[in-house]
Amino acid sequence: MTETAPRLVIDGGERTFTADLTVPDPVPTSALQRVEDIIKSARMFRYSGTDAEESETALLEKEFAEYLGVKYALAVSSCSSAIFIGLLAAGIERGEKVLMPAFTFTAVPSSIVHAGAVPLLVECDDNYVVNLDDLEQKIAANPDVRFFLLSHMRGHVADMGRIVEICKANNILLIEDAAHALGSTWKDQPAGTFADIGCFSFQSTKMINAGEGGMLTTNDEDIYAKAVIMSGAYEKQWTKHFARPLRILDYLNKYPAYNVRMNEVTAAIARPQINIIDRKGEKFRANYFRLANILKRSKHIDVPDRIDHENPVPNSIQFNLRGLRGDHIRTILDALKQEGIGIKVFGMSEDNARCFWNWRYLDVEDEDLPITEKMLKTACDLRLPVFLETDDIDTMGALIVRVIDRIQNTGLATPA
Repeated sequence: MTETAPRLVIDGGERTFTADLTVPDPVPTSALQRVEDIIKSARMFRYSGTDAEESETALLEKEFAEYLGVKYALAVSSCSSAIFIGLLAAGIERGEKVLMPAFTFTAVPSSIVHAGAVPLLVECDDNYVVNLDDLEQKIAANPDVRFFLLSHMRGHVADMGRIVEICKANNILLIEDAAHALGSTWKDQPAGTFADIGCFSFQSTKMINAGEGGMLTTNDEDIYAKAVIMSGAYEKQWTKHFARPLRILDYLNKYPAYNVRMNEVTAAIARPQINIIDRKGEKFRANYFRLANILKRSKHIDVPDRIDHENPVPNSIQFNLRGLRGDHIRTILDALKQEGIGIKVFGMSEDNARCFWNWRYLDVEDEDLPITEKMLKTACDLRLPVFLETDDIDTMGALIVRVIDRIQNTGLATPA
């Protein structure tokens, strides 16, 4: 699956962690020849061919839809683009409020703003998923709200059964931002398929690494037809998709073309990676749970249990630090950095794009989100690339626990 040089060295009888955790997961070599062929042909535009069979992008859409078991998949330039045109295709109106979790990446509220709407933030819990009691309270306080954009941030999938029930009971259209959750399931159903619209990312740190790119999925013919037109299928280009519902004819020239199409090179890089999603997922799960069990040995580390019925594909791990003040946490992070382990605490950097108070393009100064704010100020984030092996996980986990315990024993850390 990967080309792996030794990731551990022996220094004075002690194993030292030496992996570069910023390295993206490798792209299958089978993509290289196809990319070269496309570049040599100069046909990098998805509509250069005469039909869908000649388009790498159309083939990617077909195979992605088959993998998830959905009717329609539309390849676009990013997950943000999928959210943006998804909202428009679903009928969002300028100035409307869109419910969304307060813990996510800045691209999510940015996509709502791009669509002319207003994000309405919902609390998230210590286990990084949306607080469903607060969701219901926000719905009750905003009876006109029609949209809930749910982010599976860092691949943490919430109780989808209850979320679907809440949305149906309140006539709310559900959109899933599954950028971090491709391959994850809840009760054996893929993340991104519970909603009216699913949105996925192919950015370099996601399950499919194409550098950029995204996918919109749906079972709704009208939403798909509008989205195809808005993605940039002008004139008769829509006929070069495998899925060609006749409803498209009802919407031609009635919606703007935002030109957020995927190109053939990106599609060629992404397409062969569909076949390794499940295999990579097994590796991610094994590494995640192995590391979680090691970290739980420290009384200062809380790795929350995953939601019931969730089968995740976590290519990162999040855990909360307990009983430590901010200055003590900084000491720990500095010490781990010297050991080669770059852990970030979301709320301890001035510009972290996952902290809602840094979304200054929104009016967030008066946002009352104490649960989310408290979580972000002690929640650690550590990437787990697919090349990590068992020894890497064991060494990294032992080093993290050892550093925290050492700092505690020197008196730098005291109970909160």
